[in-house]
Formats: sequence, C-alpha cells, structure tokens
Amino acid sequence: MKIYFVRDKHLQLKKLFYYLSNSLALLIPKFIFRILLSREISNVNNFNKSYIKKRLKYYIGLTNDFSISSEALTVNDLWANQLIVFYENVVKKKVKKKRTTYFFDLYEYFRYFPAQVRLDYKFGDITSIFNTPTIVKSRPILASKNSIILNLNKIRHFHFVKDKNQFKDKINRAVWRGNSNNSKSRKYFISNFQHVELFDIGQHGPKVDKPWYKGFMPIEQQLKYKFIFCIEGADTATNMKWVMNSNSVCVMPKPKYETWFMEGTLISDFHYIEVNDDFSNAEKKISYFLRNENKCLKIIQNANLFVNQFKNQKREKLISILVLDKFFKKSNQNK
Repeated sequence: MKIYFVRDKHLQLKKLFYYLSNSLALLIPKFIFRILLSREISNVNNFNKSYIKKRLKYYIGLTNDFSISSEALTVNDLWANQLIVFYENVVKKKVKKKRTTYFFDLYEYFRYFPAQVRLDYKFGDITSIFNTPTIVKSRPILASKNSIILNLNKIRHFHFVKDKNQFKDKINRAVWRGNSNNSKSRKYFISNFQHVELFDIGQHGPKVDKPWYKGFMPIEQQLKYKFIFCIEGADTATNMKWVMNSNSVCVMPKPKYETWFMEGTLISDFHYIEVNDDFSNAEKKISYFLRNENKCLKIIQNANLFVNQFKNQKREKLISILVLDKFFKKSNQNK
C-alpha cells in the first residue's frame, strides 16, 4: 500500500486516515454488510427521491437488461486480484499500478451484495467506450452509455478546501500549475500562452528546461488568484472540484469527460468561464470578467451551490449503492 506524500498537510492527513480506515474495514466480514443492504437502500426515504432518481439515471442510464462478460468478477475476485497486485509489487518488486484507492472505493459498496454477483470494471483514467456495461471512474461525455460511473478514487477527486480569501482581494490574474501529463491540450496551452501578462501559468512536472517550467505552487497560493484554469489531462481536470468550491472562478474549455462530479451538466459562463479549446479567446474573456466583478461573483455562487450537492456523505453513499443495485438488477443477478 502506497501513501502518496503531498504538500497539502490537510490532504496528507486525510489520505492517511482514508488508508487506515479502509484497511481496517477489510477485516469486517462481508455478510454483515449484506445484512445491512436493505436498511441502506431504505435510506432513500430520508432524501428527495426525485433528486436521487435523477442522479442514478445520470450514472447508469441503461433501460434494457444486459449480460455481463465472461471476465466479470465477484467481490472475492476483486479482493484476490488486489492481493496479487500487492504481492507482485512488494515481494517480486514488479512495478504495477496498484490502484488501491479504486479498489477501496469499489469494495466499499460491492461488499453489500451477494457473493455470487459479478460485474465488469475498469480502473484508471478512462476515455474509451465499452461493448459491455462497465463500472468506471470517468467516461467521455458523449456516446458512452455502457460506461457506468461510480465514485472511484474519491480521496483525490473530492478533496475540498476552505478558501478564506475574498474575490475582491485576490490577484487580478489567472493561474495554472500542474503536470503536463502527456496532455496535448496542457502542453499547447503552457507553451503558447506562458508569455501572456494576465496569466501565471506553468508546469511543475515533469521538470523540463523550458520557460514554462515554474515549479510547484500549493493550493493555498493558487487561491490568491481571481481566476484558475482547469484543464483536462488524462481525463477530467482534477482541480475543478476544489476550484468550484472556492472564491475564485474556474476557467476552462467545455469538458469532454465526466466523473461522479457530473461535468456534463455544467453550464458555460454560469458555473465556469468557458474558453475555446485552443484558448485563443481566454485572455479576452478573462479581461471582460475582470471588468465585471458582479458576474464573477454570480458564477462563484453558482459553482459553490453545484459543489454542495456532493458534500452529503450519507446521500453519496446511498446513490453509490443504488448504482450497483441497478447494475445487478439490469444484468438479472439481483432480482
């Protein structure tokens, strides 16, 4: 098990607690959770049912029954596979991605269901589509009906920070720091716009002998800027969640990928400032919004409200369980 060291002390402690609590939870017999399944599902009566239904349909919109693939796994198979990966990394010193957070998050909900039910899943940053309904963290917004979203790797993607800075007191510039991450969009952006005075942008990894390499900038420093770019990398822009929870304005091209955050429902110039895919109008749009502070404040308010819907942990857990419940029912495994 690898605990990633991060410069954000709050996130570091949060990750440490996440790994410890989830590791200890593996010791609890699964039959206990199966006994509790009906009670967990009955919690839907404690929330707005139409809202729950809407969220559920967004993540798993399948209307017809389907068959799982021959490679589909049970929860015990999931656990066994993770042990094999751990063994190969620690004992045999093979370098394989362990995807520990993905495992923990899927196991957390999968363990509530009968031992014999199976599902197809794919860990990692998913931008492809599938022939068989498959549990994923991310998917293309268009043409991906077989990609069933579950809240995977949530310790990284749903990390919210408190912004103590008021918008009016922030720096009149737009900032971005991140990993180029083999992203053509990110590389194009920093190499072609790093000279713009209104922008404070650069990559912190990998280290390169280029003018746009500027090293790491912690989140608390980025929050001192009025505008923060959110640029998709391997899939979605990870920083989008904490930016939209802050008192800064998210600036980005229209999202092409989505996660549990439902990026496909975000509205241009309502939740964020939308710029062209090639960023050609970014300077002009940010200059415009700098002159219109009230419009910025409205976007921030809308973004904060959007983020708030993901902060009720009991409701998020319920929806996650319902996603798997619908998956198993539609695949004729849990009638």
